[in-house]
Amino acid sequence: MEKLSNSERFLNAFSAIEHEMERILDLKTHRRFFELVEKSARVNPVIDRFRFDLKEYGELRNAIVHDRAGNIVIAEPNDEAVIQIERIARLLLEPPRVAPLFLKDVLTLSVNHPVSRAIRDFGRMSYTQAPVLDDGEMIGLLTSNMIVKWMGLSLADNSFDIDSVTLLDVINTVGHEGNYEFVSVNKSLFDIPDLFYQWQNQGKKLEAVLITQNGEADEPLLGIITNRDLPQIHRELGKNSYAQDGSS
Repeated sequence: MEKLSNSERFLNAFSAIEHEMERILDLKTHRRFFELVEKSARVNPVIDRFRFDLKEYGELRNAIVHDRAGNIVIAEPNDEAVIQIERIARLLLEPPRVAPLFLKDVLTLSVNHPVSRAIRDFGRMSYTQAPVLDDGEMIGLLTSNMIVKWMGLSLADNSFDIDSVTLLDVINTVGHEGNYEFVSVNKSLFDIPDLFYQWQNQGKKLEAVLITQNGEADEPLLGIITNRDLPQIHRELGKNSYAQDGSS
């Protein structure tokens, strides 16, 4: 098979990115590439991450396509540009997923467990949150802040007893917010930091992203992502984005 030139490889990757942006935006008519980048960046984290690079590549694409003398390409992209635009195309079409990186056994607690059980488990595993189940169905997320709040209230009314008070009692006493989200195993890893930032922008804290097969609350828990996993996610995304893999 004849080896493709850098310009052919570049244009193939560019076309794949352009078509995927049109699909994302569900466009039926042609739009300028710069416009596609701006609009897609608002809804797709991969395009958002590379929007400045893509605009530069849009200029290079114009030079390749428009500045031709006959069939001779007079603006041949270098290897680095080709490798990077092909990498962006791969990330856009096949982004890294939350699985298998964050698939793991999830610490769960029962509504019938005493508060002391939760405190021991949190301390032993250095966790600050865990799903609470009632007959296998999740009814909420217990956090260390909820336990501290319950302690304050129970000490005030002399009802403090960590061995007889159940987690259901705690939840009924302090209440709980829906401070978690479910995602499927196929969720793009690029979407996860955005979930945490969206909550933060609303003045709230997302305590956990819970992974199930299809992102449904009534499915078995397959993994969990918390704030302390964000550095690992950013390292993984950086590795996928800029690693010199030499495979292109």
